Amino acid sequence: LVIGYLAGWILEFSYRSYESKKFIKPLFIDCQMYALIGAFLYVLYFWDIFMIYKIILIIFFTTYIEFLTGYLALKFKKVRLWDYSEEFMNYEGLICPRFSFYWLVISLLCYYFLIPLISLL
Repeated sequence: LVIGYLAGWILEFSYRSYESKKFIKPLFIDCQMYALIGAFLYVLYFWDIFMIYKIILIIFFTTYIEFLTGYLALKFKKVRLWDYSEEFMNYEGLICPRFSFYWLVISLLCYYFLIPLISLL
C-alpha cells in the first residue's frame, strides 16, 4: 500500500506540476486511490488467470476507483480533484477513455517491472 501511495504521489505531483508549469502538491484523498490500485495489482499479479482477463480487470478496477474517488470527493468534500469535461466520451468529468488507457499503461508497467521487484523483498 505504501509503495503504491508513494508512486502515485510522485506520478500525480509530476503530472500536475508539468501541466500547470508550477509545483502542485497532490491532496491526500487524491492519492489514496493509488494505494488501492497498487494493492489490487499486487494481488492480481499472483492470480493464475489468463493475461487478457487481468487486463480487463485492470481497466475496470482502475477506472472504477478513479470514478469513486472523484465522485466521493465531489459529493462529500465539494472538491473536484480533476475535470475531464472536455475529454471525449467523459462521464460527469470524472472518467474518460483517454485516462483509462493511461491507467492501463501505468498499471502494466507496475505489473511487469515494479511488482516483481517488490515480491523479491
